[in-house]
Amino acid sequence: MDTNLKSEKRNLRKFLLDRRKELSLDYDKKNNSHIHIKTFLENIEGCQIGSYHSFRNEISTISIHELLFSLGFEISLPCINDKDQNMIFRNWKVEDKLVKNQYGILQPKDDAGESHPTIVIVPLVGFSMSGYRLGYGGGYYDRFIDERNKMNQITTIGLGYSFQEVNNLPYEPHDQKLNWILTEKYLYKVT
Repeated sequence: MDTNLKSEKRNLRKFLLDRRKELSLDYDKKNNSHIHIKTFLENIEGCQIGSYHSFRNEISTISIHELLFSLGFEISLPCINDKDQNMIFRNWKVEDKLVKNQYGILQPKDDAGESHPTIVIVPLVGFSMSGYRLGYGGGYYDRFIDERNKMNQITTIGLGYSFQEVNNLPYEPHDQKLNWILTEKYLYKVT
């Protein structure tokens, strides 16, 4: 990887995480992402949807999860596979106990069944309207999406605050493009 690009992504990530820490409380009060995603879900029959448990000032997924359950969708959450450091999804229900992974992120226990969601809600540190995202830098979602794209079996929805948009977001060949962007203000189909 180009050293300048790596440095640019690292600096941008720090800036965006600091900005999110500062602004997230005010923006979360206006979080209507669950309303915006409802129009997307209206034409979809019940299926497995991968989501995540909000972490470190990420936009809250609670209302989205409540909506998904009320519409009869099954939800799965990401888990880091300690053996190969790849990400898988495991079934989750509200009453299930979650455990912290190596990063402190809550995930289902190892005995929860593995699932293969056809729609995945992806956390964003930053995003561009062209569909690229900046995550925490581990590449977990990029590898997962790449594998599922090879089977042509996934729709991705990046979830973040509108202030996380970056006009000229740097990206690399391995970075996976999202299909949709969802914020507290809008749902946008990437073209």
